[in-house]
Amino acid sequence: MKPATAKAKGAKTEQLWVDFLKANGWPHAERRHLAGVADRGDIAGCPGVTVEVKSGARIDLATWMNELENEMNNDNTDVGYVAVRPKGRPNAGDWWCVIPAPVLVRLLKEAGW
Repeated sequence: MKPATAKAKGAKTEQLWVDFLKANGWPHAERRHLAGVADRGDIAGCPGVTVEVKSGARIDLATWMNELENEMNNDNTDVGYVAVRPKGRPNAGDWWCVIPAPVLVRLLKEAGW
């Protein structure tokens, strides 16, 4: 895939996730501008949560989770997830979200489990 094509696909995927978030209670969600080494995730407007969005034609969870961990550190958050767009699923409600195990445990405990 050409770099310009990959960049456009990534931007479209991020916008689809923003639209999904807005439709489901995060009205201030928006795409975040690239920040290089100081990247804080792909989506802003979800206070306290770092969001990384990936088009999952090729799954690379280890790399994505390392990227999320770095972005959570840059964003100074302890909650974050990777939203994955599986190939052939344009509807964001059909996508997957992957979170680090410590984040899952903390969220479940805070929810009363």
